Amino acid sequence: MSTTNGLRPLPCRTGPLIGVRESIAYLRDPDGFIAERHQQFGPVFGTTLFFRPTAVLGGPEAVEQFIRLESSISESALPPAFTALHTADGALNQAGEKHRSTLRGYAALFSPSNLESYLPGINRSMVRFTADIAQRGSTSIALEAKHLCLNLYAELFAGESLTTKEIEAFISYNDALLSLSKQLPSFRRGEKALAELQQSMHGRLEKHRRGELDGACFRIFTDNLDEHGQPWSDERIATATVLMVWGAYIEVASLMASCLIQTRQRPDVRDRILKEAAIHNLEKPASSSHLAAWDLPFVQGVLRESLRLIPPAGGGFRLTSEDIEVSGYSIPAGTVVTADPRIGNSMSALFPEPQSFTPERWMRDPDGNNNLNPTRGCPFAGSALRLPKEGWFPGGIGKHGCPGLPLAELSVRVFLVRWMQTIQNWEGASEQTTAIPYTLVPIRIPTDAYRLNVVSAR
Repeated sequence: MSTTNGLRPLPCRTGPLIGVRESIAYLRDPDGFIAERHQQFGPVFGTTLFFRPTAVLGGPEAVEQFIRLESSISESALPPAFTALHTADGALNQAGEKHRSTLRGYAALFSPSNLESYLPGINRSMVRFTADIAQRGSTSIALEAKHLCLNLYAELFAGESLTTKEIEAFISYNDALLSLSKQLPSFRRGEKALAELQQSMHGRLEKHRRGELDGACFRIFTDNLDEHGQPWSDERIATATVLMVWGAYIEVASLMASCLIQTRQRPDVRDRILKEAAIHNLEKPASSSHLAAWDLPFVQGVLRESLRLIPPAGGGFRLTSEDIEVSGYSIPAGTVVTADPRIGNSMSALFPEPQSFTPERWMRDPDGNNNLNPTRGCPFAGSALRLPKEGWFPGGIGKHGCPGLPLAELSVRVFLVRWMQTIQNWEGASEQTTAIPYTLVPIRIPTDAYRLNVVSAR
């Protein structure tokens, strides 16, 4: 079947109430949903997500075309609850000059000099976190990682850690983002939580101006100009700070847990991380606060393989403003379009042996002075480093990609080194060894009840 202009319609499942059935199936198992339809239809297909006709694109060819056509797919199409709670100040809701000015305002937060300034705080938090878990012998890793990251990024961005009530508000806010209706109690809890957090950040902003604390968001955002050349309002600064803490905490906590799940039966991975850390003189808790010392290729490979095999989420949602063509398929105006990284992550053309956990695919071939010989024996060592941007986009692709990915990766590199130095082995509690329970939306992360038992290295 083809359309009148010779293009094919998107392949999709059909049947009674298919839109409802597809939407519910996705919410129940997002990763399985995408994998099944990718296998059935290929990397480009039609479906219904959140009760709206959606084109799902994956693989380098389709994603490259998505980027080229992005000016025609610029309007946000996030679910209504997410759109409302992310606010007009959230970059995911923006387009055009307003979006460009927001990204300019965010850029300095993640400059190399600011990342280096965050290192001492990140390192102290990870040293305390891992030492406390080693002493107790077990951890509810997802729950504790969320609390750790909320306090860490609140300290970095807003100058001080959070109260228990503020932590609860952030979690309520995150849980409400994909409420199926703005009439549900979960959405109303999210609205209330957002208002409380905005008020809290207003208070911290005033403390910053009195010289009582120093938060990177307050320091940088105070100098930002909007698309009209006007300074950001206090409300925008406070809201943007809330969104920065939220975006960082849940993504990093998810990645921390994923790394431990992927490596929990891999003592060889721990040994190689310890060797790499020793070569970089990172054995002492108060090790170097220079970025270069934390340029750890094998550790980076571990976190990227974890991110590839257990991605925290799919792609963003944009709305076509006109008819477009992608990979020979016709996508009508008014269709939601999402470029989904999970499709490319599982393609053998991009990642040979895609189900294999192979950190070496992210490492360059060793030179003669590399005592680790990290890529020896791996036939596709360094292959992932040669991928185009359309083949690897864990933080999203195009104009709405996540600007904070370098901070997330730095944080998890520090975490992995400190975990391996402090904890000798770890495994899921006996009753949880067969199936790991996950919260699947909006971010894939183990449930709060999931526990790891650990053995201290000391």
